[in-house]
Amino acid sequence: MGLFNKLNLDKVFDSVSSGVDKLAFTQEERADFNMKISDKVSEFVGSSLSENTERSKARRTIAYIVVANFFALIWAVIILYFFNENAATFVKGMAVEWQVPTAFIMVLAFFFSAYLLRGTPLKKKD
Repeated sequence: MGLFNKLNLDKVFDSVSSGVDKLAFTQEERADFNMKISDKVSEFVGSSLSENTERSKARRTIAYIVVANFFALIWAVIILYFFNENAATFVKGMAVEWQVPTAFIMVLAFFFSAYLLRGTPLKKKD
């Protein structure tokens, strides 16, 4: 009971209830919140639309590295298969273990999913 005597239970209850209350927005609170963040969102969108930002250059570099490694590993497996089937199987196994195909698919999804989603309705029709 020594622990409960040291805690101010009213203060703890008020802190927990105010935290839970912040999780559920009313329509007015949601509109107020959206108004507060709309300036920051528009600023972020404006700065990230440019294709020459450092972040954009880094994304393209990472994508190039992933795609180049993916195709290099494919060609390595194909060429090795003619000379040493065990080595080709080993390289293929390492590529799968390192999740290179998954990284390749993620790069494709990141760069090209917006084109796919433009033609897809995002809302359910009632």
